[in-house]
Amino acid sequence: MQKLYTGKTKDVYLCDDGNVLLHFKDSVTGVGDRIDSGANEVIGEVAGKGRSSFKLTLLFFDLLHKAGIPTHFISAGPKENTMLAKRAKSLNLEVICRNKAWGSFIRRYGAYARQGQPLHALVEFTLKDDDRGDPLITEDALVALDIASPEDIDYMKETARKATDLITDYLAQRGLELIDIKYEFGIIDGKTMIIDEVSGDSMRVVRGGKVLLQNELYEALIGQ
Repeated sequence: MQKLYTGKTKDVYLCDDGNVLLHFKDSVTGVGDRIDSGANEVIGEVAGKGRSSFKLTLLFFDLLHKAGIPTHFISAGPKENTMLAKRAKSLNLEVICRNKAWGSFIRRYGAYARQGQPLHALVEFTLKDDDRGDPLITEDALVALDIASPEDIDYMKETARKATDLITDYLAQRGLELIDIKYEFGIIDGKTMIIDEVSGDSMRVVRGGKVLLQNELYEALIGQ
């Protein structure tokens, strides 16, 4: 298979049938020696992290599909920690849905926001651009730069909120609190839908006041 992309936490391969194979790796991102799934620098590896990302993505994609939310997911792949998915044209955006103020939101708006302040599924768009620190972009700029149409923007916001409500409820039933979550969207056969992964790498989950790492979230939801 042809390797299409070497990512920080996943590699993507092109299959003979035109679909793609995602391989989840043990690598983790962070700042200094602190693991942070929102950071852009790989700081090392954690054993079992790739398996956790893979298994959680299967769980959450299944949850979304049962709720009628389309994604590019097809099935688990033929090799360990791999997933088959439809090939999509990425919009190169991160769509972030925030239940509470945390992390970068506090760093940006600390004079106006407090840690843990309810944000009621606030949606933000950022560009996937490591060199520029994944900057925020307004909805008007998305349209002006021909990155996304007004219809696509409305769909992404509505879908992000619907998916977040679903995942929030699922986690709450298990004693976990979803703080924020990010999605990637792409276009497949002219339709915009969620792509990439939905795992501990793409969400911030708290239990007992502590943010769970990927493997800890896996243990809380799936176990061995």
